[in-house]
Amino acid sequence: MTRRKRVAVQWPIVLIMLNVCRTISVAQTSTRPFAIIPTTQPGPAAVDPSESILSEYTPEAPPNPTAPPYTLLRFNEDYHYLASPQNRTDVLDPLKYIPLNPDDSYSYLSFGGSVRERYEHYTNFGFGTFGQPSHDDYLLQRITLDADLHLNANVRFFFQGISGLQFGGEGSPPPVDQNGPDLQQAFADLKLDSSPDSPDYLIIRGGRFEMSYGSGRIVALRDGPNIPFKYDGLQLIGEENGEKIYAFITKPAQELRNAFDDEFPGQLFWGVYGTTRMLSQDLGLKADLYYFGYRNNQASYANGSGEEVRQTFGTRLFGAVHGFDYNIEPVIETGRFDNHDILAWTFASDVGYRFELAPAKPRLGLDFDVASGDTKHGAFGTFSAPYFNAGYFNDASVIRPSNIIDVHPTLELLPVASVLVVMGSDVLWRYTNNDGIYAPPGNVEIPPGGSSLYTATAADLSVQWEINRHLTWITSYSHFFTSDAVRRQGAKDIDYVGTWLSFTW
Repeated sequence: MTRRKRVAVQWPIVLIMLNVCRTISVAQTSTRPFAIIPTTQPGPAAVDPSESILSEYTPEAPPNPTAPPYTLLRFNEDYHYLASPQNRTDVLDPLKYIPLNPDDSYSYLSFGGSVRERYEHYTNFGFGTFGQPSHDDYLLQRITLDADLHLNANVRFFFQGISGLQFGGEGSPPPVDQNGPDLQQAFADLKLDSSPDSPDYLIIRGGRFEMSYGSGRIVALRDGPNIPFKYDGLQLIGEENGEKIYAFITKPAQELRNAFDDEFPGQLFWGVYGTTRMLSQDLGLKADLYYFGYRNNQASYANGSGEEVRQTFGTRLFGAVHGFDYNIEPVIETGRFDNHDILAWTFASDVGYRFELAPAKPRLGLDFDVASGDTKHGAFGTFSAPYFNAGYFNDASVIRPSNIIDVHPTLELLPVASVLVVMGSDVLWRYTNNDGIYAPPGNVEIPPGGSSLYTATAADLSVQWEINRHLTWITSYSHFFTSDAVRRQGAKDIDYVGTWLSFTW
């Protein structure tokens, strides 16, 4: 673990978070307080496709129907079902469940890991501005190893090591791609069950861990680069009657190329995220509600730099019914940046219809997103999602969802159950010419100015093949046709080709 730094925590916020978590987790159970009671639920819970290991790229990817799918957050996987010998059908199952106590099937050790080899080619990465190379080719290699130790049904320890290397490429590799053996996760969980017969629980988690919430528009794993986001701190996870709530306070960790990863100085991240049960069977409607707080002593935007304290309030309405699916997420942000009030917002939506009875089960989809920029009038208006999915618009991962408007029609095809083809065309505009176009890390790619809001049109195609439960191969291509207005600012067309093979166990 990295050394801990003393931080000035706003304790009223922490207490509010803890009280909210306690209120929702213990609602309607005040007569039976939580106690440490062994869990009796058989087998692993079903994993939603949006939580599958492929969801960073294709949220609609179906999970493997013959075994629980691997997940992006590996600690969410439950291998207690392998305590029954008849369930051990995979050659690696002996490593997924190693019993430690013959009298307690919930006492076991589980090993896992992954290897990913990813080749990427860019022409004019970052629109070719600010000295970016005209061509860049490199190979990314990521290796993870994890150990999940369950002392019993209520106490577990999870450890994950990681190594990320970049071979080739122009210039010095960034730390998110070039980071030797390091500690990615190390935390302890204490699970408090409400009763022997109830699935309700409260988990207290402390240490270093990954997080991903909802559709990843605000907080995601960052699976494209070699090293995902990680956080040091405390998290509470509660579930009751199918409703879940997460509350956390953390120090984000930064990647250091030649040293163990440490915490970002001057940064603090906290929040509460809750998801409801089904609100409407007729509409298939569920909802997420969340609040995030973020402090950064060294924030930088096209129109200034300085200390930032940002409060994010959002909701996500999502569901599927009769072939239709939808995901709608309005968000508003307030706070202070460099002695200016913040008032920023975004509206993101993804709707579609799948023709289940047609060959290849085509899905026609439409994404529409608006993320505000700073108009230089009134409050500071640049929307910022500090830990979003880098492949927000496509796998090329060249634009941050700030000061941007996009309309993205898509077509998905499932020619066979294990192959998913996605194609689309994304038209992008600036929200305002008084603000710039940002890269995923937050640096400015195209400065403020220009004669038109229209920025580019991207054409993209990806093919994903789930070879078997362990092997997945993805190839992706994107081309950005830049507008005349941004060309006059020095921008160029972008070509991206990526292909990667992942082995997970």
